[in-house]
Amino acid sequence: MTRNIPLPRWLLTLALLGALFAALMGAGIVLAPEPLRTRSSPDQFDARAARERLVRILGDETPHPVDSAAQDPVREALLREISALGITPDVRDAFVCRPQPRSPLVDCARVRNIVFSLGPSDGPAVLAAAHYDSVPAAPGASDDGIGLSVWLEVARMLAREPLQRRVIFLFSDGEEPALLGAHAFADSDPLMESVESLVNLEARGSRGPAIFFESNQPDADAVVAFGAASRPVANSVMADVYHLLPNSTDVTVLTRPGLDVVNIALLDGVEDYHTPQDSIASQDLRSVQHMGDTALAAMRRLTGAPDADSAAHMAYTDIFSRALVYAPTWAVLAALALSALVAFVGFWRTGAEGRWRALATAPTAVLAAGALAFAADFALRLVRPGEDYAFAHPEPTREWCILFAFLGVALAAMVVRGVRSPVQTGAAGVFWFALIGGLASILSAGASILFALPALAYALAWLVSLFWKPAESIGRWLAALLALIVWGPLLYLVELALGFGLPALLSALVALVMLPWLGVLAQIHGQARWRTVSGAVAAAALIAVVIAGLLPSRSDARPQALNLSYFLNATNGEARVLAGSAERALPPELRGAFEAEFILPGDLTETWTAPAEMEQIPTPTLQSITVSREDGGRVVRGQLAMNGAYRATLRIPSAAQPLRVRVNGVETDFAETGGDRRDFMSVACQGRACDGAEIEIVLGADGATDADWLVIGQTPGLRVAAAEALRARRPATTTPIQFGDSAIALSHVRPGG
Repeated sequence: MTRNIPLPRWLLTLALLGALFAALMGAGIVLAPEPLRTRSSPDQFDARAARERLVRILGDETPHPVDSAAQDPVREALLREISALGITPDVRDAFVCRPQPRSPLVDCARVRNIVFSLGPSDGPAVLAAAHYDSVPAAPGASDDGIGLSVWLEVARMLAREPLQRRVIFLFSDGEEPALLGAHAFADSDPLMESVESLVNLEARGSRGPAIFFESNQPDADAVVAFGAASRPVANSVMADVYHLLPNSTDVTVLTRPGLDVVNIALLDGVEDYHTPQDSIASQDLRSVQHMGDTALAAMRRLTGAPDADSAAHMAYTDIFSRALVYAPTWAVLAALALSALVAFVGFWRTGAEGRWRALATAPTAVLAAGALAFAADFALRLVRPGEDYAFAHPEPTREWCILFAFLGVALAAMVVRGVRSPVQTGAAGVFWFALIGGLASILSAGASILFALPALAYALAWLVSLFWKPAESIGRWLAALLALIVWGPLLYLVELALGFGLPALLSALVALVMLPWLGVLAQIHGQARWRTVSGAVAAAALIAVVIAGLLPSRSDARPQALNLSYFLNATNGEARVLAGSAERALPPELRGAFEAEFILPGDLTETWTAPAEMEQIPTPTLQSITVSREDGGRVVRGQLAMNGAYRATLRIPSAAQPLRVRVNGVETDFAETGGDRRDFMSVACQGRACDGAEIEIVLGADGATDADWLVIGQTPGLRVAAAEALRARRPATTTPIQFGDSAIALSHVRPGG
């Protein structure tokens, strides 16, 4: 007679945790763009046509920063592509200055925005925006060549369709240094007055899905427009978090109250961002197709009807990028509050036995997960100081973040002994999940929907269970599965947006997702002890930590950012090769050649420096300086001589009491700048129009003019023999970024003589 031997409970629990681990590790797969269509129908976006245009626009893919010689052929090619569509573009030429909101700096440059339109000749308009300048180190194929190529293909298609609203295309210039072109358009272009909606295309990577990551409030019209996409990827908590980060796009200066904003970007492939790897070869054509499909759908929705002018604030999330679920925030918050109340009533009705242990399990699990991940991160940073240890190989770190969340749950169950009754534990887990969601919604109202969907599923099922008892068990599983479905892809997006700078937060979030699973775990694990499960999960987590500590932080596929720049102090004749902040570890190939040193007055962190021979490099200066007393203050006037440099920054000590600056007739108040440090005020000018620029600085009545002002010149890509030997030692697993390898010159001027 055959006898069925049941599997050990701990083995079933490990099997469930293994399935959850696999789902969380691979959550990004469900958001991946669809395969490239072999052929697009006439009403579908054609990614191959967009790519062909981008190839023609970028030519040899030379970086083309604002007002550089390399930008001219890119602009001319872009104008040819627009004209080939039968559209006449307009170039808006202006010299622009903009105060930086997060630093005491005013940025200036000559910009040439490209503008053209479709549809009605007047009336309300939808603005389609992208920028065509790049950083000096990158070809800019994705940032923001992808936006240009997508909009050109969308323009071709919309030109054949009836449009109820005008479409204005803005290809802005000078986005990279300070959003200068968009600032000029928003501040002085009469076309901006008619704009009711804005769709902006950006990239902080070269692959992955096109994500709706920023909007404006109220956002109902924008959410509905984006929801027209066949594969929408978005959630409102990402938009809320973005506003807390020190990031900006053209939307930052284009937005205004009442404007419907859809800001879309690629986030995956960040290792290519602002580096020479941001090339056409690195750009995933599937991502071009996804961005094109998404942008086209949003534009068709926005241009196909008048502005609904809804005043609603929405909470929204995609479901596996197959559908966008949204509702007014007040309704979602009400549903979340109701769910928390129902879950608590359900929990309380289970009786007094084990009540407080069950209630204590959930917060203990979340806190334990965060503490374990914090300890692992602390240990790894002790072993590998100054390294972004997860950058090249993020998988082991993702693994231990998830495993420590599981371990936090297992340890809480073992120590608190509150995971016993499935009904009691399930209700307690959902109650805490909804309660934490309500608290999180105070900081981010958009987060509410991520908690409300699973919690509401449980609450409705529990209410049904008052008449049909099995409904509670169904609701328990449904809430758990919905938590995984909603949160799994979000955790992948959080990793793309923030990396692993805060692994404790990521692990705590995974533990939070596990709270609706507590009832399911209690059902599967029964009365068995948790020691075996805890030991197995702990061993797996420790193995992942060890692997993360052993793998290199840089690779050929994901190189470490490293600029090697030649620095000349033209005042004292000292020269150095600079290798970035000394807070970051150098590759072993270069460590012996560099030592930490403060370079500029007022520096708060040291820079890696190596001695170098003095060579002549472009050194800008302020010449023909005059000082006069006017209107109770002092005015310093001078002419900027670039002497071959691309960018010049004038740093004025606060003792001079700088109030305002005028560059080429454009005036900016230093009070409009931001930043905590105010020991210097700076004005920077980059591009050819800066040579010979007239600069006028208004000082306070008691402003000192007998102290040195610093003039810092930067020339990207300049080969200097004194730096080439060290550059030759640069490993292939590193790459220039942002301004890239450059020549930096420091000189001093004293306005008072």
